[in-house]
Amino acid sequence: MMSSAEIRHVQQDEIAPWLRALRATLLINPAAGNERSLAWWQEVWDPDRVFGGYAEGRCVATLRTFPTTLTVPSGPAECAELPIDALTQVTVAGTHRRQGLLTRMLTQSLQNAKDRGEAASLLRAAEWPIYGRFGYWPAAMGANYRILSMRRPQVLPPATAHQLVGIDPELLPAPAAEVHRRARMRRAGHIDRTPADWQRRLGLSGLRPSGVREPVCVLARNADGRVDGYALWRANDGDLLLHPDQVQVTIDEVLAATDDAYRALWHYLLNLDLVRVLLLQAYAVDEPLEWLLSDGRAAQRTWIGDNDWLRLLDVPAALSARRYASTDRLVLEVVDRDGGWAAGRYTLDGGPTHAECRATPAATADLRLSQRALAGVYLGGNTVASQQLAGLVDEETPGAAARLESMFWTAQQPWNATPF
Repeated sequence: MMSSAEIRHVQQDEIAPWLRALRATLLINPAAGNERSLAWWQEVWDPDRVFGGYAEGRCVATLRTFPTTLTVPSGPAECAELPIDALTQVTVAGTHRRQGLLTRMLTQSLQNAKDRGEAASLLRAAEWPIYGRFGYWPAAMGANYRILSMRRPQVLPPATAHQLVGIDPELLPAPAAEVHRRARMRRAGHIDRTPADWQRRLGLSGLRPSGVREPVCVLARNADGRVDGYALWRANDGDLLLHPDQVQVTIDEVLAATDDAYRALWHYLLNLDLVRVLLLQAYAVDEPLEWLLSDGRAAQRTWIGDNDWLRLLDVPAALSARRYASTDRLVLEVVDRDGGWAAGRYTLDGGPTHAECRATPAATADLRLSQRALAGVYLGGNTVASQQLAGLVDEETPGAAARLESMFWTAQQPWNATPF
């Protein structure tokens, strides 16, 4: 049954009821927020990127996107950047589900992104089955870690000394933003951060949820005084006197632009007084921490799963933006049954130092593959073989799948440090 609800863009004077609908569906107090947080929303609000579903004058569905850049593989040098659309805050009230609201909002949103020239759309999926039918596919995985600092494992020290200094959260964005910029260029999968993103990440401007502690912020400075890394952590609730063996700390973020800064930060974190366990969520599945420790089993992966989902909209732009591990030329027939935006036949000619992808409808295809499969392997987070096993890749030229696999190989798994 299709809904008679109206789908339209949401203006700034309609932010409060839109937020109320969003919070209620996400099981957050609908009345949460204050004047300071409302001012933050007004700063980031772009009516052309915000949709609402309205029935009988009430907001019953929400969707918002924002522009950003995604780091993509570019060989041994720094990553390249791809302009994309990031999708977030998608909800439909329980009273109006299965009435076509999500399909109408998301179809229009993706068409708008395509029209703006954004090569892809990225999201973090609350549930696996929902977004595949719109062409999104898991492209970067994440892992949770439980780190047993109670064992006091020795940590490989940095080659050069670093100074660890505390800083108040409101002062952190100035030095940390440059670290984040440098760090994200070292690994595919990261999105950019605006000043408003830093406010939200640190819980400033009235954005810290009730009951959540202020983070402790620490900078790592090298011998020249340059800030090369930072860490944010919060002590979890608990009784230090009654249960000293259960003291845990949640690490909100530890990010470094150099290997030495990474080592220095982990040396500091693993030696926090009184702390028995460190918790790290949604980090890279190939996080190298365990290799720094005298006892690698002190760093335990407690969960691995899908993190960021990608949907390609402009295949030539996306494939031309990145670089490839091996030099080859392949003709790809991309099948896009989830909207058609990426469908077509394209010739990819690329290698470690160059890449060109162009539409070649008359060329003979080497591979026929789903847009979902191409999105899944684009950042290096999945293998072509896994997508072939899933029935999403068919060879027209023998050996073409292995050749594509060789091209898309990456030394690191993609990862995004910025929740959205």
